[in-house]
Amino acid sequence: MKSILFAAILGLSTVAVAGEKTETIKVSGWHCDKCPGKTEAKVKAVNGVESAHADRAKGELHVKYDDSKAKRADLEKAVADSGFTVAEK
Repeated sequence: MKSILFAAILGLSTVAVAGEKTETIKVSGWHCDKCPGKTEAKVKAVNGVESAHADRAKGELHVKYDDSKAKRADLEKAVADSGFTVAEK
């Protein structure tokens, strides 16, 4: 019985860690009005991403995602795949 209870508690703690997360990613290389949209589209295509909004004036991409399905590295790869680079934090 104790092992079942322990397994249940362990499983619940894993679920509590995963979930909705928001990241702000600094992006460099946006030169025109179409550039941020291109990056948004690539990031939105990542499995687990709920929303992505680019702020060209600040050079930032705000992303809301499920971190049990996507990781920051996936988001950064999508930025790179859109033709731009992730700036230093």
